[in-house]
Amino acid sequence: MDTHYRLIAIDEGRQQLMLVHTNLPHPVWVLDLADYPLARDLQRLDGQRVLVGFARGFFELDIASGHVLAACDRWHNVTAVQRRADGCTLVTGIDLDGSGGVNVLTLDRDLAVVHCARRDGDYVRLMRTTPQDSYLLCTNDHILETTPDLATLRSFEAAGFEHAWKAERLADGATLVSAGYGAFMARFNADGICVKLFGDEGTVPAEVAPFFYASFERLDNGRLLVANWQGHGPDNGRKGRQLLEFNGDGGLLRSWSFGGHISSLQGILLV
Repeated sequence: MDTHYRLIAIDEGRQQLMLVHTNLPHPVWVLDLADYPLARDLQRLDGQRVLVGFARGFFELDIASGHVLAACDRWHNVTAVQRRADGCTLVTGIDLDGSGGVNVLTLDRDLAVVHCARRDGDYVRLMRTTPQDSYLLCTNDHILETTPDLATLRSFEAAGFEHAWKAERLADGATLVSAGYGAFMARFNADGICVKLFGDEGTVPAEVAPFFYASFERLDNGRLLVANWQGHGPDNGRKGRQLLEFNGDGGLLRSWSFGGHISSLQGILLV
């Protein structure tokens, strides 16, 4: 198996962003995140740029160089950012409007807030939109599917969800979820029924050390790349295997660790 991957990666443990190739021993470039703390979300904008969400907002990054091109820095507790096809930006987090609760703000192309949705709650991580024009919100031990005004449509739950990180709607109507500290992946069918768990302890080699399944990327061939975060702080690089590749049936194909230059892999984006 000689396929290699090129990824933008968030090392949460060392608060760094980097471009890595899975067949190279060192990153191509590294960006210190001191000015952009708690970066969690990544989105490819085009062939040259990536959108990165961090605690106070978001910035656009040049893929080739790692240079920050533009930044919006105006809130606290931002957890997810997504650019829509119409150029608007969705900003998700806690208490972004000053009234408490979970917010999703819609910003126009000039970064003015044109819509503010709010619901009760004190925890949210990544948010993704669906082809059905709904939102998928990771709210700790369950995933909420809501309207754009954050009214509940349904909930996805599985035993073991704890700080569930990311949910994504698939083309067949299924929903794929990374379980956070549950350290497994879950697939729900179009009716919202959990039909498959995979990647959990006991189903992968012991050296994988599943700890916290964070961001993931789906490949065109049906395979899946998953970040296996290993804890806060700078010295986790020798724990477990940081990047996992599963086949379409949930079987582990291979894994990578990045030793001395990544402590805790949290965010990944194929570029």
